[in-house]
Amino acid sequence: MKYIPLLFVLILSIFGLSVELNPNAQSWQLLVGFHLAELAALTELSLRNLKQLSTTKRYWFIGLQLLAFRIAYFPIVVFSATVSCYTELVLQKLGIDLPIQVFPELFVSGAVFFSAISWVLFWALKERLALFGLIGILGLPAVLISFADRQDLTLLPDNNWADIQLPKVSLPQANPYGVALTANNSLGQKMIGLSGFLLYEYIPNSPWAQAVQGTLEQAYLKKPNGNAHDQLTYHYAAFLAAHRALH
Repeated sequence: MKYIPLLFVLILSIFGLSVELNPNAQSWQLLVGFHLAELAALTELSLRNLKQLSTTKRYWFIGLQLLAFRIAYFPIVVFSATVSCYTELVLQKLGIDLPIQVFPELFVSGAVFFSAISWVLFWALKERLALFGLIGILGLPAVLISFADRQDLTLLPDNNWADIQLPKVSLPQANPYGVALTANNSLGQKMIGLSGFLLYEYIPNSPWAQAVQGTLEQAYLKKPNGNAHDQLTYHYAAFLAAHRALH
């Protein structure tokens, strides 16, 4: 049991490495990587903790994890990419030029974020029901982001199985996300803009990070009222376009 997390980390790292080494990586590989990360977190936490819950709470635990995965998917994609940006920066500063710059960290950090959510759900179900209040407060922004409009009301958070058109890579110019705060957008679209606005200045000055940031900047300027599905497509396209440009 204690080696299962290491096994999952190894699998996700190898899968990420296969993407890193492929200059023509496709969007479905990103979808599979993040879904594998979620499945790894759900499996490991369930094997570890289900026996400590009553039968009814076991069903609740599985169901709440799946619901949390649906709600947190897009925010976790963004946070995981940010981790990859800083990993790339550290490796750059250390002069380490190995094919582990972005995608292994992308999927492993996704699994870590999903696992953290699952742990909080477990503690809340087991003995700290008051935690559900905190979960609700912290989860509200994620709900607004992931369900920005009616088109986001889908069972799965991601439908990028088919290849997507890659944009021209651009470098960052200026923070574009403030336009969402004054535009006639939905509350969810404003939350997407606010999140992008706050995160913009924290993206480090490393090659892949800058290419992704600038490409996303141009995509947002073209469609500032996009929903979560649109933003996922833009992010995947920016990840892959930057990867192809730097490979």
